[in-house]
Amino acid sequence: MSGELSHKSMKNSLERRILIFSLLALTLTIAVNTGFNIESFRRSYRDGILQRAQTFTIALKSQVEAVVNLGLPLDEIDGISERCQEIVQNDPEISYCLIENSSGLILYHSDTNYPETANVKYVGNLSPDVSILESTEMGKLYDYAAPIYDFDDKVAGRVRIGFRDEVLHQLIMDHLGSTILVLAAAFVVVFAMIVIFFRYDLVLPIRRLCGMAENLAAGEFDAKAPVLRTRELVMLGETLTNMANSLHDREEELSQNYQELEQTNLELQNSYENLGDLSSELGRSREMYRSLLDDASDAILVCDDNDTLVIANKAAERFFGQPKTKMEQSNYFSFLERIKCRDVERQFERHQTVQPGQSNETEIRFWRESDQRVLLGRATTSVIVGKDGRLVQIIIRDATREEEVRKNLERTASEMERLNQMKNSFLGLASHELKTPLTIILGYVELLMADREEPFDDDTLDLIRHISRAGDRLSVIVRDMVDVSLIDGQTIDLVSQDVDVNVLVQRAVDKAEDFIQQREQILSLELAKDLPLVKCDVERMIQAIGNVLGNAIKFTPDKGYIIIQTKLVYHPRKPEKFATDGIDGACALSEEPVPYVEIAVCDKGIGIAESEQEAVFDKFYEIGDVEEHSTGNVAFKSRGTGLGLTIVKGIVDLHGGTVWVESPGHDPKTMPGCTFYILLPAINPYA
Repeated sequence: MSGELSHKSMKNSLERRILIFSLLALTLTIAVNTGFNIESFRRSYRDGILQRAQTFTIALKSQVEAVVNLGLPLDEIDGISERCQEIVQNDPEISYCLIENSSGLILYHSDTNYPETANVKYVGNLSPDVSILESTEMGKLYDYAAPIYDFDDKVAGRVRIGFRDEVLHQLIMDHLGSTILVLAAAFVVVFAMIVIFFRYDLVLPIRRLCGMAENLAAGEFDAKAPVLRTRELVMLGETLTNMANSLHDREEELSQNYQELEQTNLELQNSYENLGDLSSELGRSREMYRSLLDDASDAILVCDDNDTLVIANKAAERFFGQPKTKMEQSNYFSFLERIKCRDVERQFERHQTVQPGQSNETEIRFWRESDQRVLLGRATTSVIVGKDGRLVQIIIRDATREEEVRKNLERTASEMERLNQMKNSFLGLASHELKTPLTIILGYVELLMADREEPFDDDTLDLIRHISRAGDRLSVIVRDMVDVSLIDGQTIDLVSQDVDVNVLVQRAVDKAEDFIQQREQILSLELAKDLPLVKCDVERMIQAIGNVLGNAIKFTPDKGYIIIQTKLVYHPRKPEKFATDGIDGACALSEEPVPYVEIAVCDKGIGIAESEQEAVFDKFYEIGDVEEHSTGNVAFKSRGTGLGLTIVKGIVDLHGGTVWVESPGHDPKTMPGCTFYILLPAINPYA
């Protein structure tokens, strides 16, 4: 009786829900599909009418523009209204056709009942050419407009063709009736198929499976699943069959479980025995760890949670000069005090504050009593957290020798600095002491060469001229020594002026003209025009350019070529001495390219080896073999004091510029030549 009631209840509940759900799903599907079809039909039909309206509009526009381009005003063309009426008559779905001027005044129309502009309200647009209008007389309208251009390509008016939304509504209603009839018939057929399907393929098979489940509940484990056609229900039947087989085998499985439990107990006993073996292995591993610690070259200490030293290796015994038995089992703080470590409190605080996963590096300076020495160690502290608690490992590397080497290097550097200062002081003193007697000598020589009542004979005058030339050369050397001293001491005074670089080059060339003629060399000037001015000390910059030019004259053979070029280049900004927009007279640094004036002195001389191209600016670099020195200022390959290019670099650096040399190499036979570049910051003409 209860089975029948459950079957009836299932039938009433499941069938009713399935039918209601199917009815709702079909109704919703048909309604949505109908809505989409109607909207698609409406859009398609609307686009078709708009396409025709576009065709008529373009055709009418072309006709009107052809007449307007002849010069006839838009409002004086005949036959336009008739043409508009013809368009409306030929296509009954088009509601109106009109032409308006550029001000919106209607000039021609197809229907006198077309509402005036004041009675039409703009609603929106579908595209730039299609507008949606609202009229009190005609309702919603779709309006296609195209501008009319006159012979000056100005908008003279517009052609507008439109149709009413009511046309689309009527077509949709006609289409909707036939659609509803077809869908209603389809609805009935599909619903009937669904009812039949659910009744015979779902409800009846479920009822049979429920009967099988009731048999299983009653203890009939030999029940078989009914023959079913649906894959999922077949799987359910097979599952119920498997359940019955599982229940049948339950007692056998329980028996087997008891046997497995007994086997597990035996395995557990074996595990305890293996645990003892592991403990022994752990002890051997610990001994191996101790052996590795003892063999390590660095001192290693290990502390436990209570800051007690539990391990100390042999290297620690040698490094600290204390036996392992005395170090182990002692407090780390007491150990530091015992070895007279400096800053014991700070060392111990770092030891306690080190965190797991981090390492702490510090220096330990202590007194080793065994050999009465102060040693330095670099300690690395790390933490290991395990089941036995927190262990702190301290690895100390002997850095005493490194400290001694560092101090020796510092003493050497200090001594080198002192010697360099003594050298600079000697140069300044020597140049000062030479300058005074040299001035007296040159003064007396000038008096001897002046007009006298009793002039000297030719031999005597020749001797006096030799003395004068030698004095002048010595004066140049003394001046260079003074300049180097001023540059090294950063006490040189510069006078800022805005000047054309070409003028500086020309003045430097004028001073060297006699030497160029003496060597029969050819000097070519390639000076760019309209260069921006530079801010510099004129005399010092002429001195720098002259030194570079003199270097080119000396190392270029007789009748050789020398070229001086100037041009404007752009580089990132460097500090300038004469800038005013930065701190302490230096301009702010910038990565933006700024203008520089480049001076290039190119010669066809013996060249400079690549390894020496940076060293040529060092002091006294040119001294070399004393036998190669010449009394002549510009004799070929003659050597001087080696201060000329040093002064050039110092002067250019003080002006915020830079100087460098480029050369393929040194070869007195092929004469590869070299080029010295001087880069000076220009006054920005666009600032």
